[in-house]
Amino acid sequence: MNKTQKIMVAVATISAVSIAGYQMYWAYVSDKYGQHLPTVEIDVNGVKREYNLFVPENPPADQMPLVILLNGGDAQSWRFPQQRMWESLGEEVGIAIVVPVGKRLPPNEGAWQLDTEDESYHDIHYISTIIEDLASKHSLDEARRYAVGYSLGSMFTYELACHMSDSFAAIASHAGTMPVTPKACDPERNVPIMHIHGVLDSVIAYGNTWDWKNWESVGTMQDIPGLVEFWRDRYQCQNESSSEAQDETHFVYHACAQGTRVEHYRLAKGDHGWPETLNGTPTYEVIWSFLNRYTLP
Repeated sequence: MNKTQKIMVAVATISAVSIAGYQMYWAYVSDKYGQHLPTVEIDVNGVKREYNLFVPENPPADQMPLVILLNGGDAQSWRFPQQRMWESLGEEVGIAIVVPVGKRLPPNEGAWQLDTEDESYHDIHYISTIIEDLASKHSLDEARRYAVGYSLGSMFTYELACHMSDSFAAIASHAGTMPVTPKACDPERNVPIMHIHGVLDSVIAYGNTWDWKNWESVGTMQDIPGLVEFWRDRYQCQNESSSEAQDETHFVYHACAQGTRVEHYRLAKGDHGWPETLNGTPTYEVIWSFLNRYTLP
């Protein structure tokens, strides 16, 4: 074997090892984070969309609440944080769970359309179509629909509060925000809100406003105190209380118009990663305890 042949063999070997390593890595990522729930296809104004669905094996005799879990990033078929625990809860108490699959639509910088207006209503129609599709196949409680978001999915929950307030009894989210000056946000009812955020979040800043790199149409985004103040003022909340736990402060704004409230968990040592617990209780349980208080009128 001459020198050239040896080089070619070495290159081929390195390439094969690299491909094998890449395949093993993605197999690991898919197994650890990939979605395991069945996929449902729907048509949204001529656009093919998908969502992943969990329904209890033994559904309750009564109608089921619906929880929609909104991922961040590209919002593809990845498991939502603590999704397995959400499913266990769903099986135990009878909850249908949906994990929507995002679709990047220009000029979006991410999966979900933000600062919704007439020209950017597709994702709102998508969520509405999911609800309609589910209602045609399963026995769901129309008064008990909830949304939970993470990162960019958290940002989209505020689009739901602005534009689908008559469809969601309450929302909760972690590590997102919303525009400082939304183009359109005039909800028909005050949706109860829980927002969780880490002070050390280097992706979605806690204490600073910021601008998108390539998404000028959305405008400047709120810092988290500004986000909480936006909803507290809009809901005309009269009273404030707070409680301290280790590295956590839980703010509650109540006596708000329409009997709603705004809650905020400020995590002094929290970053962008989903917190496993809040004051020692699994985060999904804290969120469900909040959501489960509310029903649509």
